[in-house]
Amino acid sequence: SASSFRAEHMTATTVPTLALPGGGVMPAIGYGTWLSKPGEVYAGTKKAIELGYRHIDEAWVYKNEAEVGKAIKEVIAEGTVAARADLWITSKLWQCHHRTELVREGCLDSMTQLGVEYLDLYLMHFPVAFVPGCDEAVSADQMDDVPIEDTWRAMEKLVDEGLVRHIGVSNFEIAELKRVQAVASKPIACNQFETHPYYQRRELFEYCQSHGIAVTAHSSMGGGANAMRKFHKSPPLTDDPVIGEIAAKHGTSPHVVLLAWGLRRPMAIIPKSVTPKRIQANKDEVLALQLDEDDLAKIAGLDKPGLDGCYCHPRTPWLGRSEFTGDTKHYYG
Repeated sequence: SASSFRAEHMTATTVPTLALPGGGVMPAIGYGTWLSKPGEVYAGTKKAIELGYRHIDEAWVYKNEAEVGKAIKEVIAEGTVAARADLWITSKLWQCHHRTELVREGCLDSMTQLGVEYLDLYLMHFPVAFVPGCDEAVSADQMDDVPIEDTWRAMEKLVDEGLVRHIGVSNFEIAELKRVQAVASKPIACNQFETHPYYQRRELFEYCQSHGIAVTAHSSMGGGANAMRKFHKSPPLTDDPVIGEIAAKHGTSPHVVLLAWGLRRPMAIIPKSVTPKRIQANKDEVLALQLDEDDLAKIAGLDKPGLDGCYCHPRTPWLGRSEFTGDTKHYYG
């Protein structure tokens, strides 16, 4: 429960864990790798593991799994960690691999790039499918009609085969979780979705909590500089005056306040940085910060309606948030 999580971990410097359905625990602080520039994610991953991170969050579509794989191989060879089993590695199935005959191929491609013999967690990245070979659908005819139930059943076979320890989803709403739950023979271990003080997703979070689905938050710091920044309705979350006031009170940064809020909810957080000092702060300062009831009440009041607080895919057509135009100019880049 949230209360036992707090009591056990509020003063600990070790990274807390989240229990997963069906057994197993996931480190609640991971290293994020989305939108890292070539070359940077290798050094960042290596530094994160040296600084005590044991959870790496990856995805096929990030196009940098080989760099992360190189870092993993080196930290094991150098003795920073004793073995692969000491690391928690998540990856995600991209939309072009949703057909049941392509799910295994998508998984194996990620595993090959990462240089691992199994994944700890494999997520369906979005509840939509693209035609095979398409990385980004810019027209309706590039969408593929593959039910998420079929893709999930194919993912369950990866567990049976020993390629994957746990399976879950990402960016799923309650209705889509229910569709998977209706056919699942293995539990949904995790739902990774955007959530932070401007986009709190209370109903979705509570549904996951009540069904034993662990939550990993992405875009915890608001993603104010991400590839969709031209289309954000809100200014950067790190500039919020309430968050700034709480940070000043505790002698820390807005980034640390935002991450601590997520961790204490409780959720897993996967901050991305390539700066060693920030990588360390995103773990150690976050673990040290104890937000009080007054802080939490103020943050609770920051939630925004609809997609007003959404920084990740606020206008993406393949999520039904705009029309297809044949390119990405109106929603990305």
